[in-house]
Amino acid sequence: MNYLIDYHMHSTFSSDGHSTIMELCQSAADKGIREIAITDHFEPNTTDEQCLFYNQKGYWSDITKAKRAFKGKLQIKLGVELGQPHLFPETSNAILSDFPYDYVLASAHKLPTGMDVSEIDYTQISEEDVCSMYLGQLKELAKWNNFDCIGHLDLIKRYSAAIYKKNITLTCQYELLKEVLQLVVVNGKGMEINTSGLRQTPREAMPGLDVLKLYRKLGGEILTIGSDAHLAKDVGKGLAEAVELAKEAGFRFVTVFRERKPQWVSIVEEKNTFNSDKRINTR
Repeated sequence: MNYLIDYHMHSTFSSDGHSTIMELCQSAADKGIREIAITDHFEPNTTDEQCLFYNQKGYWSDITKAKRAFKGKLQIKLGVELGQPHLFPETSNAILSDFPYDYVLASAHKLPTGMDVSEIDYTQISEEDVCSMYLGQLKELAKWNNFDCIGHLDLIKRYSAAIYKKNITLTCQYELLKEVLQLVVVNGKGMEINTSGLRQTPREAMPGLDVLKLYRKLGGEILTIGSDAHLAKDVGKGLAEAVELAKEAGFRFVTVFRERKPQWVSIVEEKNTFNSDKRINTR
């Protein structure tokens, strides 16, 4: 794949980010990445529904400066990662109406109680029950629908493996997982391959091959790749592995966005007529 993309990263405009937007962009350019989406967190919660840390105007200003600085070297897209927007729909919709985002990633980091999924005591709940609980949240997220892709679909396996040495796969609740993926497909939305799991526990991408294959089988076509970097040095890590995973799952294209409209980039050698009018020039 000649046109490398990284569609998930966080700058110091996220509370857990450690690199500036310029540092992220420089790292991407140095590694030969052609296009990135910076997706800083908008993470409303029960104690801070307005997510006061999120400096939208400053974020927009710094991305605009980066676009000028890297013009002709790197495509930089304005993105956002919304945390559990289905639980705070009015606040989340308001944020999206304020600026012209290119790409909206939606994730379920917290449960309706406000508990982070990293805080679940997996020793006190069965694999089937925790998958059912988490998929229930993903189903509500998919119904909310004002996003482009769902982030790290099987995030719970990061914490179950790291803390309790227990591997969890969403396919243990196959029918519920199928319902979630069908909603995503029918609504014309997508998912990402999040490569952070390759360099952290559980040492595999999120989601795994089993989920990706089911998504493709159900007609899924929109698929982005993101490193979920919070440090400039992690930008682009795992992209090659993610491309191979996508191929193994049956995908021939990955997706980029402009003004929230998808375009496809080929990841295979042979020609294909799939959405050829939306393909971008990767030369």
